Amino acid sequence: MSDQASAVHGSDRGFAKLDLELNDYPGPLKTSLFGIQHVLVMFTAMVGGPLIVARLLNLPDETRIAMLSGTMIGCGVATMISALGLGFIGPRLPIVMGVFYIFIGPIVAIAKEISLAAAMTALIIGGLVQFAWSPLIGKLHRFFPPIVTGTTILLIGTGLMKIGINVASGFGTPAFAKPLTIGLAALMILLILVITRFSKGFIRALSLFITMVIGYVVAAAFGLIDLGTVARADWVTVPKPFPYGGLEWPGLIAVITVVVCFFATAVETTGHTLAVSRIVGVPQEGWRIRGAVSNDGIGSSLSALFGGMALTSYSQNIGVISLTGVGSRFVVAFGGAFLIVMALVPKVGAIIALMPNAVLGGVLLFMFGMVASVGIDIIGRNLTSRRDAVIVAASLAVGLGIQAAPPGAFEAIAPALRILVTDGIVMGILLAMLLNLVWPKEEEGRR
Repeated sequence: MSDQASAVHGSDRGFAKLDLELNDYPGPLKTSLFGIQHVLVMFTAMVGGPLIVARLLNLPDETRIAMLSGTMIGCGVATMISALGLGFIGPRLPIVMGVFYIFIGPIVAIAKEISLAAAMTALIIGGLVQFAWSPLIGKLHRFFPPIVTGTTILLIGTGLMKIGINVASGFGTPAFAKPLTIGLAALMILLILVITRFSKGFIRALSLFITMVIGYVVAAAFGLIDLGTVARADWVTVPKPFPYGGLEWPGLIAVITVVVCFFATAVETTGHTLAVSRIVGVPQEGWRIRGAVSNDGIGSSLSALFGGMALTSYSQNIGVISLTGVGSRFVVAFGGAFLIVMALVPKVGAIIALMPNAVLGGVLLFMFGMVASVGIDIIGRNLTSRRDAVIVAASLAVGLGIQAAPPGAFEAIAPALRILVTDGIVMGILLAMLLNLVWPKEEEGRR
């Protein structure tokens, strides 16, 4: 057995026990339900990015709908390619694609200074650059031994906790910090615990879906859901390319800024791809990284072509797979098809979008906790020297320290680099890779 193959067996795989392996197809009914579950956990994050941009730019309803539709088309197509592959594009792993929020600042800045068409042009160019350098990024897998992969997963889980608690508490909405909001979020965590503890098989694998349906019904009973939004939504819409006008040169500085953002997505996607490979029990190979990074690029360009935002692989997959035991890529491929349906049939998307933040936030908090626990487990099983401990400690210190930094802490850094430097997850991953590369290994051996 090769070193790569052995790396994904036994302890390095973490505690994940899969009921549905990577290439399992559980039949049409289970595939559809599991696929919808996989997407539901991430749906609000997908649409949240376009909605934030629309609010910051004060876009009219027609433009906002175009941005949402374009993003969903990009997410759906890229998710299907991620799971099934298209030539060398796609890692063929159960990875859902979604919006990367690091692009919000550049999109808003370019749109205000030039136009929204110029912002989309910058994303298209950046996506093509991402596609072009994917073979080079694909060689990074050698820099991700178990201790670096475990640190990456832990950084992702803990780094996303702030997003989870903001969603769960309704931050930025009228429901913020209300007793009902906190109560609903707590109920979601309790339901996941109860269903996971006292159910088996199919029901346990659907624990997240069941939890969110119950939360939806409870929220409706308290009058938190306005079905008038569904009534006002169109039955069918057909996204159009270049909805804000044709290609428009955004300027060299704008392109460089967007390319830096894509470098950040490449780093995080590399760590995420290797983490999912380890969890589902397949070798951590360079072609999967190349496929994932190239899919980031092509998916982002496609999304921008239809007026949507740039994409990246979503880290919530790690938590969903670990908790439900569903690691089938065919399940995720159906989830991608469901995203396309939501883009083409706005009434379906409207029903899903009505899910209260507290319901989704409670589930997200649990998912991010699961992601972190997988990282902790892999680190614990592979922490064999003081060198390893230093790599973990330094990476967490930098990554989490950046996440917790007060506003304005990095104002002295040039704006183009500030986007990269203020992403704690990316900087933590880069530091873990660097330390693993340069730190001497003389101290290795059980402490």
